[in-house]
Amino acid sequence: MAKSSKSTLAGRLLKIATFVLSAYFILMAGFAFAMRQPPETFARVMKHVGPAPFLLFPFESMWKSARQGHVHVGNTAPDFTLPLLDHSGQVTLSSFRGVKPVVLVFGSYT
Repeated sequence: MAKSSKSTLAGRLLKIATFVLSAYFILMAGFAFAMRQPPETFARVMKHVGPAPFLLFPFESMWKSARQGHVHVGNTAPDFTLPLLDHSGQVTLSSFRGVKPVVLVFGSYT
């Protein structure tokens, strides 16, 4: 009788462990999918979950993988439009192509 109760307990523990691991990987896949959405969509997801994903998942490596982009050295920069500093109009990157060199600097100046 003791042997069957041990095997029943082991079976229950195996089912619980399988459920927990399945739930973990499903949630991690959900966050990986959300990270690949536009920033506004990802922000709405994160608004509802709080700090839990930062503690439970390899968040930094998932984020870097999701947001790495597809531009490589030597590729033509993707076109974009930005407002002028005085808000009098807009400037488009492609308007400079073949006219004059453009340097794009991304970073903080504080």
